[in-house]
Amino acid sequence: MNKYRQCMYTVILILTCLVASPFIFKQIWDTSSAKKNKADKKEPKVIAAETTVPESEQPTTEAPESTEAEEKPTEEPATKAEPEKSDFHFGTSDASYFDDALFIGDSRTVGIKEYGYLKNADYFCSVGLSAYKIANEYVDGSTISDKLSSKEYGKIYVMLGINEVANDTEYTISAFRSLLETIREYQPDAVIYLEGNLHVTAAAQTENITNEGIDALNFKLSELADDNENVYFININEVFDDETGSLTPEFTSDGIHVLGKYYETWCDWFCANTVIYGDAPEAETTTETVTDTTEAESEEYAEEEQYYDNSGDTYESYDNYSGDGSYSDDGSYYGESDSYNNDPYNNEY
Repeated sequence: MNKYRQCMYTVILILTCLVASPFIFKQIWDTSSAKKNKADKKEPKVIAAETTVPESEQPTTEAPESTEAEEKPTEEPATKAEPEKSDFHFGTSDASYFDDALFIGDSRTVGIKEYGYLKNADYFCSVGLSAYKIANEYVDGSTISDKLSSKEYGKIYVMLGINEVANDTEYTISAFRSLLETIREYQPDAVIYLEGNLHVTAAAQTENITNEGIDALNFKLSELADDNENVYFININEVFDDETGSLTPEFTSDGIHVLGKYYETWCDWFCANTVIYGDAPEAETTTETVTDTTEAESEEYAEEEQYYDNSGDTYESYDNYSGDGSYSDDGSYYGESDSYNNDPYNNEY
C-alpha cells in the first residue's frame, strides 16, 4: 500500500511540474525582457548641423568673360561687403567658439554655467531672472549694462521667458525688444542667439504654464529674430522632447530642468548649431553625438542632480503688472528648498 501511495505522489508531482513549467518559463522571459528595456533607456541625442552649402551658394567653375573695364585697375579699392543674414548656415564649432560668448538667462542658464563645459564663456544668469526686470537686476554685483560694457563679445545667448510665459505675449516680446536694443547699444557687432524656452513635462504643466504657451512665446521669439539683423533663433527642444512634444520625464526630476548630467549634452548642441557665414567646409558624413550615461557616470553626477532636483524658476501672474512699466516680483529662491515665497499658483518646482 505504501508503495502504491509513493507511486501516486510521484505521478502527481510530475504532472504538477509539467503544468507549471510553461508559467515559470514565461515569468523568466518577462523578467529578462524588462531588464533589456531598462538597459535600452532613451538618452538625448545631438545631431551635428549640416555643413554643406546650399546649391544656390555653390561656387561656379565657369569663368566669366573678361571685359575691358575689368582689366583696368580702379582708382579706389572696393569696400569689403559685410556678410548678409541670408548668407549664413548653421555649422559645428568647437568649444573655443564660446571663448568670447556671453550667456544671459534664468535657472536653465545657471545649469549650463554650473554643469556644462563652456567654462571660458561669461554668464549673466540667476534663478527667476525675467526679461521684465533685467535692466535693474544685479548678478554678482553687476547690472546687465555693466556686463555688456565690460568687454567686447562676439556672441551673446539669451534664454528668458519661462517666468513670463503666463503673461501677455506681446508685452513680453516688447521686453525682449528692449533687451535687444540694450545689447546692440553696447555690442553692435555681436551675433545674438535668441534661445527657445525649454518645454516642461506633460505632468508639470499648470493652468498657466503649458507647452502650448511656451510654443507660442518661442514662435514670437523666432519672428523677433527674423526681423533683426544678426539675430538668430535656436531651439533646444528637438533634443529633449518626447513624442508628445513635452520634456521627456526620464531627463528630469522636477519636470522643468534637465538633470545635471544632460547639460553637457546641451553644450554639445550649442557647438553643433553655431552661425557660420560664407562657404561651408567640405561636407563630412553626418554623425550622431550620443551622450551615453554609464552606471559610473550616474554616480559621478549624483551630487549634481541633487541640486537641480529642487531648483526652478518663479512663475509670475500678469495680474501683478502695475501698468507703469514695472513688474512686481516677491518670489524668492530658497536654494535647497523647492518652495517659492508668495507664489500665486503654489507651484512647488
